[in-house]
Amino acid sequence: MKFPLVFVVVLLIIMALSCGKDKFKTKPQIEIKSINNDVIAKDQTLVVLLRFTDKEGDLADGKFVYIPKRLNSRPLLPTVPNYDSVKLVIPKFPDETDGEFSLSLPWLNLHKSDTENDTIIMRFVVVDRADNKSDTLSTDKLVILKN
Repeated sequence: MKFPLVFVVVLLIIMALSCGKDKFKTKPQIEIKSINNDVIAKDQTLVVLLRFTDKEGDLADGKFVYIPKRLNSRPLLPTVPNYDSVKLVIPKFPDETDGEFSLSLPWLNLHKSDTENDTIIMRFVVVDRADNKSDTLSTDKLVILKN
């Protein structure tokens, strides 16, 4: 079966247009660019560098949520509160479709147990001004030394 030349040209144009879709999505995307260390000792700070993309560029003044999750099998003492999710407002900056931001958490904010090292993962979510929410992103295991 032979296809007319016009049909082939139209088909190629449709394929080219469908492959050239914008790589940015309305739903914000985040990825971990780097983590300064996977073992945090006393007086050190965990620094996570995140990269974002957002088609509309409306992430500024949105929400950033991080959720530490403790993986230790031994429970914390009843007097020690477990981790809570933390919601922060993303500072204002000129509307950008992509960029980077970092989260810095000192050992004191991550340390829970005085009897054993804490093993945690961190989860991250961003929400833009239009309430579009990113997928949840998780780190690998991080160890917070007991002292």
